[in-house]
Amino acid sequence: MSKINKFVITNPELCVACNACMKTCVKNAYIRGRLAKSRLDVLTLDSGKMPNQCRQCDDAPCANVCPTSTLRIVNNCVEVHEELCIGCKLCTIACPYGAIEINGEIQPSIKDEAEVNLEVGCVSGLKSIALKCDLCSGRDDGPACVEICPKGALVFVDPINAEAKFGKKLKADMSGFLKKILPDIDIQNIPVVEPKKPKVVKEATENKPEEPTKNNNGEN
Repeated sequence: MSKINKFVITNPELCVACNACMKTCVKNAYIRGRLAKSRLDVLTLDSGKMPNQCRQCDDAPCANVCPTSTLRIVNNCVEVHEELCIGCKLCTIACPYGAIEINGEIQPSIKDEAEVNLEVGCVSGLKSIALKCDLCSGRDDGPACVEICPKGALVFVDPINAEAKFGKKLKADMSGFLKKILPDIDIQNIPVVEPKKPKVVKEATENKPEEPTKNNNGEN
């Protein structure tokens, strides 16, 4: 089997870089009691546009180097335990996809101090921790980015069960894309997307000759 861990991936042919996934990521992180920062970053490159986020590696280099077990492989994904992170940045170096960053929230009580000293990298009361996609852990409906995408570009894949969760607005066939990502696995529940019906162009009405006007006497 080519892949074991669950993950979210984006079809770059469908992505329009609208940033809706980033916005809902921040919103749902806050709702779940996590650091209110985005766990993915929408990239616009010459080769295309797509969000860059954790691939949930089976061997998880980030978890292997983490000294506090903040990152660990559980339930077929790489979990993040923010309360254990010491901000050492080893995971950001180990990640082959650049999908982990160190970030923190500035509390109101230290806002003035942070604005002056944040470039130093050490501000009292500000704890920077590792941020990466956690598949919206604790959210009943799974990754929020998959649901919000207006093009259905993101998909949540479970290789073990050979199933995937697609966005409600999926507008293209994903079978070819998923076969490239998981050549050894046949995803069973890929929805059939009906092709768009061509727009019917209304024919221009022919110019009809104007009827002759009549004078007050009824004559032409």
